Amino acid sequence: MKIIGVTSDARVDAFPDAPTMKEQGIDMTFVNWRGFFAAPGLPADKLAKYQEVLAKMYDTPEWEEVRARNGWVNIHNSGDDFRKFLEEQEQIIGDLMRKLGFL
Repeated sequence: MKIIGVTSDARVDAFPDAPTMKEQGIDMTFVNWRGFFAAPGLPADKLAKYQEVLAKMYDTPEWEEVRARNGWVNIHNSGDDFRKFLEEQEQIIGDLMRKLGFL
């Protein structure tokens, strides 16, 4: 399989020969993100503990090994920052889907 382009702002170390979309004249970026969600009403102390554990995970060599191997961008948004990120993603993806005629 040949990778014809990546949607990140810069080339990905895992695939250095794959040009970005911007390098190919397509003005767009998109990052494949992952998220952790909890049920509504989760007690604040439990939420804080989960957020603490996840933040620590992002600083481990094991996470860095998995992230680097897969060419993942290391993004960590928690709490209100994650909510804002999701709202922005909803707007960006919604605009794209409308532009493409899917919505």
